Amino acid sequence: MLRPIPIFVYHSVSRDPAEWIAPFTVTPEQFASHLGAIADAGYTTLTVSSFVDALRAGMLPERAALVTFDDGFADTRDTALPQLVERGMTCTVYVTTAFMQSAKGPQGDAMLDVEAIRELASTGVEIGGHSHTHPQLDTVTDARARSEIFICKALLEEALTTPVRSFAYPHGYSSVRVRLAVRQAGFDSACAVGNAFSHEMDDVLRLSRLMIRNTTSTAHVGAWVEGLGARLAPAREPARTRAWRIYRRFGRISGLSPESVLPKIRI
Repeated sequence: MLRPIPIFVYHSVSRDPAEWIAPFTVTPEQFASHLGAIADAGYTTLTVSSFVDALRAGMLPERAALVTFDDGFADTRDTALPQLVERGMTCTVYVTTAFMQSAKGPQGDAMLDVEAIRELASTGVEIGGHSHTHPQLDTVTDARARSEIFICKALLEEALTTPVRSFAYPHGYSSVRVRLAVRQAGFDSACAVGNAFSHEMDDVLRLSRLMIRNTTSTAHVGAWVEGLGARLAPAREPARTRAWRIYRRFGRISGLSPESVLPKIRI
């Protein structure tokens, strides 16, 4: 029987988020409560790469959970990290390198710069790639997708002077060709979203994560750490995921809304 493994994906931890990221932002108090639920259940937190290494070695802890952050908001270091350190926990932070270079997000949000990601890495936090400019990689050309992936890895490794092993797909979207490019770039794991539990047989280039929103309660997190409230990641990409990719790709090329392209497909 497969063991459900919760991999949580956070974005920002702030009391005053920008409107566009607010649905995916938790307050410091919410974050502390979530971490408390993980700790109270006796879970060990792992980075994504240490999780993959433990899977391959057959040495996964009995109760393992993963905390990840996407995009690279500055509050990951300033607000989330102290709470993690206080509890002896770790995490993986996926950085969008164009945001890192400017230290600003798409709407001027404060993002991690090079010095900040170095500081995070020095505490044992894993730094991973999240593309260069955060496009939906499965809807752009192969050349653009490869450029986004390879540039991201090169810039992070230049900044850190260490290998960067893990990647997270912007918006959670990937495809067979995108995953191949991720592997060819030298990443040996990658995270999607999926809103499902990972497990010992999960695809390491499409690890399923559970999305944390501003409405995610401590009780909800508590249920997830007990293996309740979500399904196991499927072995194969669901048909509705492929349909949604067609939706988005066709709409981007034609300028039409998805609803006007394939109105009868349910996602």
